[in-house]
Amino acid sequence: MSTSLLYHTWGIRGYTYIHTRYERGKTIFRIEQDAATLRSSCCGSEKIIKRGVTKRTFKATP
Repeated sequence: MSTSLLYHTWGIRGYTYIHTRYERGKTIFRIEQDAATLRSSCCGSEKIIKRGVTKRTFKATP
């Protein structure tokens, strides 16, 4: 699995692939946002303080 595959299959950009795990018929990828792409969602500033993470689920056909 690579970061390139995440982009070509789901269009996910600006993230790095960490690992894959399998649970109850689901494939779960762990990815992290690249430091170079971190921006404020309000003003777009690069000067930010990270305050936690958000889990997101992407569904695809089997």
